[in-house]
Amino acid sequence: MRGHISKSVKILCDALGLWCIIAVSEANPDQGIKYRHAWNILKLDGQYVHLDATFDNSLSHDGVIRYDYFNLDDKRLFRDHQPVIYPAPACAASDRFYYREAKLSFTKVEDVVKRAQMAIRKDMPFVFHWRGGPFTRDVLLQLVQALEEAAQKRNRHAAVSFNRSQAVLQVRFPTELPGEAAEEDANEGEQYEGV
Repeated sequence: MRGHISKSVKILCDALGLWCIIAVSEANPDQGIKYRHAWNILKLDGQYVHLDATFDNSLSHDGVIRYDYFNLDDKRLFRDHQPVIYPAPACAASDRFYYREAKLSFTKVEDVVKRAQMAIRKDMPFVFHWRGGPFTRDVLLQLVQALEEAAQKRNRHAAVSFNRSQAVLQVRFPTELPGEAAEEDANEGEQYEGV
């Protein structure tokens, strides 16, 4: 049932002594959002951040755990979330974002390629965040081309999927030629009525 992941996160945070609440947004049928959605707001070192483990769970596949919605500020979260239905603290801490703290947030294509080369050598998937300007179609094409060129040097290819709203890309390096880059939509997975 929907909302159980956010409730589980709340229970875990409570057990660890971390301040945490469950945030709930209203449905918006005009935008194709049929149900309310729940996620968490945490207080870390005096700063509030959003954590949506449900959306991350919907993006995690092929043995890769995603953190696209881990420690987001309001600006990032509300790119693809509806406003909360009751008052909640403002989340302004943009420096706590998971990919930034994990040093997987890049502003230059050449830095993406360097990290991709390490993943190719280790035969591991590569997940990263793009913060080198707007994540446009041209930027995506430039990144895909650079990743494919790096992969071909090792007789591999770049199979790219991406979360457009959060500018996060996941890359696998198969030996077979993959299809086009695939856009992933974070969601609640299986839908049920109510929260």
